[in-house]
Amino acid sequence: MAHKLLKGVRSAKKSSLKKQFKQDKEKKRQKAAQKAKREEERDENPLAGLKKWQKKAIRQEAAAQAAAAAQAAAGLAKAKVTTKRARAKVESAAEAPSPGQSSQRSQKEKKLAKKEARQQAHQQRQHRELYAGSGRVLLVGEGNFSFARALCEVRGSGDGIYASAFDGEATLKRKYPDAVELQKQVEEKGGTTLLNVDATKLHKVREFRDAFSIILWNFPHLGAGEKDVEKNNDLHRKLLSAFFMSALRCLDEQGTVHVAMKEGEPYKSWKIVQLAKVSTDGVLQLQKVVPFSLSAWPGYEHRRTRGFNERFSKKDNEELAKGAKVYVFARSQGNAEAEQDAEDE
Repeated sequence: MAHKLLKGVRSAKKSSLKKQFKQDKEKKRQKAAQKAKREEERDENPLAGLKKWQKKAIRQEAAAQAAAAAQAAAGLAKAKVTTKRARAKVESAAEAPSPGQSSQRSQKEKKLAKKEARQQAHQQRQHRELYAGSGRVLLVGEGNFSFARALCEVRGSGDGIYASAFDGEATLKRKYPDAVELQKQVEEKGGTTLLNVDATKLHKVREFRDAFSIILWNFPHLGAGEKDVEKNNDLHRKLLSAFFMSALRCLDEQGTVHVAMKEGEPYKSWKIVQLAKVSTDGVLQLQKVVPFSLSAWPGYEHRRTRGFNERFSKKDNEELAKGAKVYVFARSQGNAEAEQDAEDE
């Protein structure tokens, strides 16, 4: 009996110890979990678990460090701006001419402008002098009659000026909307306008024979739109040959034939100087070549054979300003040097 009681006590003690061990183990686990949680919080918030005076000291130190970093960044930015400005000043000083250089450049520009103005004025005089006389002038291939109108204004009268167009009235109105008004202005100044005049058959008009001091064709062109370059050149050579043969029969004794042409191709390939000689059996020869001065004829607007096109017409006038010439042919022996110069161009 006593043994059994002892055994019961022992069992009770053993059970109590197991329970105590279990509780101790649980407490240790909880403490470890709390410690881990505090460490985790400390990682997230370095100030966690510190005393107030410690937190204050850390915050003050952090603020001082941030201020120092901001000041350093501002100083660096300012240094960059200063460097950039200094570099810009140096570059500007290097590019900017000195007062002496600026003065020299200004003088050169003025001299160049004066030279260009003198050259332009000289070309204007040269071009206008061709038509300064009082003899009859026949213009063929006029588009909208703007050159004829300008010629009447420059001469101060339309007396002796006969401006002709290849097109009939209906076609002319369709191709050149401003032609009717310009015709009217030419006639009001005393000039004469004619339609349906073929530049290759001038001699067939009885009144034209031996009648003119000057026969002028500005920028002859078929306007056929031929894509084959050689065929196009051949067609224009035939056109000009027929014109020279016909015009020769309509000149007075001292008369001249004038043809204005743009520089460069395809016009160079038309061989206008040779054509004039060959087509007239050497009677017409080159007398002189004068630059075509667009500014000499206020209001003149170049028009294509096909008709007015706002996109092209402005461009055409700009092309004339870049370079065009008036070839003057006469019955008398021409200037050999002028002829050679024209052939070389």
